[in-house]
Amino acid sequence: MNPLPNLMPLPTLVRLFSVKCAVKFKPAPLVLFLLLCCNSPVLFAQDTVSGLAPKPSLQTRSTEEKPAGLIIEKGLKFNILTFSLSSRNAQNDNNIFVNYLDQKKSSWSVRADGGYIIKKNLGVGLGLSYGQSKENNLIKNGDGNLTSNQSFSNNYGVRPFIKNFIPLDNKNRFYIVNQTEIQLLFDRSIKESVVDEILTRTYTSKDTYGVGLRPGLMVFIVKNFAFETTVDIFGINTSIERGHTTGKPDSRVTTTDMNFKVNILKIGFGFSTYF
Repeated sequence: MNPLPNLMPLPTLVRLFSVKCAVKFKPAPLVLFLLLCCNSPVLFAQDTVSGLAPKPSLQTRSTEEKPAGLIIEKGLKFNILTFSLSSRNAQNDNNIFVNYLDQKKSSWSVRADGGYIIKKNLGVGLGLSYGQSKENNLIKNGDGNLTSNQSFSNNYGVRPFIKNFIPLDNKNRFYIVNQTEIQLLFDRSIKESVVDEILTRTYTSKDTYGVGLRPGLMVFIVKNFAFETTVDIFGINTSIERGHTTGKPDSRVTTTDMNFKVNILKIGFGFSTYF
């Protein structure tokens, strides 16, 4: 009779099971599991940090998207280029003393300004200007005689100025501007008139010195670049005019006047840069 096999003790059976399991267990999944366990705190930390980071508000995003103007503050420099045009055509224009059967007038001017902001919303600078004008008239006088005349003139000026800026909105895009300037203007012209087939030619030089105001509106299209419109509305001037006419003695006329007027045909339009 065969004897019963001897049973293994329980501790020996447990050690054998552990050895077999260790041999059959593949190392690759174990390494992957350990890496995931080690990296999980980092992942959780990143999620926590990203969760704590503040998100930009809708108001902040809308403010960044909208174009802003410019604060006019000390240290800025600026350049302004302004131009103006004026013209008049008339037929049978009856006045008190004469009747303009035909009249054609035109003028243009261009001006360049440069300046420096000495304190917030206050700048100083210098303006240089040049312009031309011409006129052709056919006039019927009160006595019935016809007079034909034509003239041409060019002018240039030097204008040191002080400029004030008044912001109209909290984004600093719209400004009311006012320019107070000293005016040094020089005009040279020639005029020819024909009356009863007699030609008369006159040379005139006119020098003007005074003070003027030029208010206007400035709008920043983009930062550092603006559109500007201004108009002369007030001035105190003294002018000295000298003339030389064919067959007549030379003339000299000194005039001092103060005027307050707005000529919509002489509104200046220009562009300015601030840097």
